[in-house]
Amino acid sequence: MKLLGLDIGTTTICGLVLDSEDGRVVSVNTQSNPAGLPAREPWEMLQDADAALTVARRIVEDTLETHHDIEAVGVAGQMHGILYIDSAGKAVSPLYTWEDGRGDCPFEGGSYASFLSAVIGRPVSTGMGAVTHFFNTKNGIVPRNMAALCTIGDYVAMRLAGARAPVMDATNAASLGAFDLEELSFARSALRESGLDPSVFPEVRTDYPVIGEIRAGPRVFPAMGDNQASFLGSVADPLRQALVNVGTGSQFSLFVPSYREINGIDLRPLPYGGYIGVGAGLCGGRAYAALRHFFQRTVRLIAGRDEDVPWETMNRMSPAAGAQPLAVDTRFSGTRVSPGIRGSITNIGLANFTPEHLASGVREGIVAELKSFSECFDAAERDRLATLIGSGNAIRLGEPLRRAFEAGFGVPLRTPRHREETSFGAALVAGVAAGGIPSREAACSLVRYEDS
Repeated sequence: MKLLGLDIGTTTICGLVLDSEDGRVVSVNTQSNPAGLPAREPWEMLQDADAALTVARRIVEDTLETHHDIEAVGVAGQMHGILYIDSAGKAVSPLYTWEDGRGDCPFEGGSYASFLSAVIGRPVSTGMGAVTHFFNTKNGIVPRNMAALCTIGDYVAMRLAGARAPVMDATNAASLGAFDLEELSFARSALRESGLDPSVFPEVRTDYPVIGEIRAGPRVFPAMGDNQASFLGSVADPLRQALVNVGTGSQFSLFVPSYREINGIDLRPLPYGGYIGVGAGLCGGRAYAALRHFFQRTVRLIAGRDEDVPWETMNRMSPAAGAQPLAVDTRFSGTRVSPGIRGSITNIGLANFTPEHLASGVREGIVAELKSFSECFDAAERDRLATLIGSGNAIRLGEPLRRAFEAGFGVPLRTPRHREETSFGAALVAGVAAGGIPSREAACSLVRYEDS
């Protein structure tokens, strides 16, 4: 069975064709996501949902012209954000992305996020769809002709399938907040208590039904969250491997067989059962990018000219042995729980006050934040970890960061052969839903690594 997996990312949209027999990647089509919209407020992060849909349609059309035997389409998309749709299934608002910060705005002596958390009895953070919708409701921003809200992945899947209402799976639903992780349904009574209409939150499905077809051809299945898709598209053995991803943010993800609360960890449902426990840093790869900007600005101020500082140059910055390392806390954008926290640089001495030590310290700071998340799990769960799986360009293209992860966690790090882990995972889930792959375990076994 040929499968098409779509990844509706923040900056790019990718379509990957997968052969379900052997896990071979047949083709990849990645295009820029031009959906970004100008912000009217410093905390706004908006995108044009239909601009993203247009790119996704183009990728699908181009793919189907070349590969006529595709039987199923799976979609994954950036999580947490929402858009509003009308009764015809058309967008009537921008996409309020996961980076939107309106939930941190002052409200009733705290913030919108903290107020909603207290009312519904569940922790929710700024950027989560329930918080965004709460802010919009309180400030009269919700369009009058809104019939439902959904994620960008839900919207793209629905429109590709020719449907008029979104079908939301548990992975996307949980990312919005105000969700019962044990029952796998929205906490509708809690939403009602907060003054929100629970009927605008779609019904949650866990069985991945067909939601439509593309021109009487490939079947389209409900969208899933990009974090879970990336996990399934990267981790061949969930019981012995954990995923570390360093993109704009960073995540440590470990399989958890059944529901339980883990302090400091976001539990996220997986398709077809179980969960992943996720520790999410807001500033992973962004911290390394900020360091690059610092170096470039230094050159400009001292030399009076604009000079690019290539990533390769930064990756070569490694201190000589001997001096004590800099201790860099890379939580420059805070955390979801404590957005006011800021990073720091300590243990500065005359011998280690160098660009090399700073570059190394930032890399080790990224690792240290994710390592701290791993320590929230039980000792038995940590002890079964035999391998780290690394995804994201910061890991793939940065050998010093890979070494820092191996040193920090004390286990080898491997990377999948395919670079489009999220699209790969979306295709795998579509293959299971369509019957071309017998189980999720069989789907994960199709993952191959660069060193094998």
